[in-house]
Amino acid sequence: MTTAYGKLTWEEVRDADKDRVVILNVSATEDHGPHMPLDTDTVLGMAVANGVADKAPEEVLVMPPISYGFNEHHKDFPGVIWIQPETLIAFVTDVTKSLAHHGFRRILLLNSHGSNHSILDLSARKTVIETGIICVSASYWNLCAARINEIRASEIGGIAHAGEFEAAIYKYLHPDLVDLSKAKTQNLHDPDSRFFNLDLAKGGGKAMLMRWWSEVSEDGTMGDPTVATAENGKAFLEAAIEETTALVREMRKMPFLERKDHH
Repeated sequence: MTTAYGKLTWEEVRDADKDRVVILNVSATEDHGPHMPLDTDTVLGMAVANGVADKAPEEVLVMPPISYGFNEHHKDFPGVIWIQPETLIAFVTDVTKSLAHHGFRRILLLNSHGSNHSILDLSARKTVIETGIICVSASYWNLCAARINEIRASEIGGIAHAGEFEAAIYKYLHPDLVDLSKAKTQNLHDPDSRFFNLDLAKGGGKAMLMRWWSEVSEDGTMGDPTVATAENGKAFLEAAIEETTALVREMRKMPFLERKDHH
């Protein structure tokens, strides 16, 4: 049976193993500097999801992606499509509740856009409350952060948005669509800050401020794409696929627990 949910017939859905982990990638359509396309988050997120399916074809199904996200703070850059957070939470939970209705019991909301993180956390929580199934949210770079730091060439602050990590993976996947001659470093990490960390692979900050993107980034980039290589992109992607596969396999082992109403 194919791992692509959209390629199944309704009879195949009916007969499918409902303990397969259904992976739903939620991403964004937005600026990624002058050196990368608007679809970066979707291309990378689906590369991870489909890579998991290649490694564990009997254990997962991969949904068509949701390619629009919570990113209104990017709208000063042409091309951005933004969805209000309340709309996106409702949309995602409608998808998960549909899957639960058809008997699927384990869903992974795989995030590939930074500002979707809290959206998908809430969507997963709402899904659990409303359906009783297992629904997990995760940003794929968080799953492999330690391995990213073993591979990377950039300094702290070099991996944020359209920086080394994303540029390297896209360059590995589609070298003709990444033009690093147009890229430049915009590393905004402040080593003197106790609370704010602008590097995705270095643990994140203790506090969050999301400014208008055009206030802090000249061309939509945050980080250092200039050191990106296809070789490192392959290593980054393999790390993300391996760690996401490990998460899927742990999810498949999770037991269903009995609620205890103490009223």
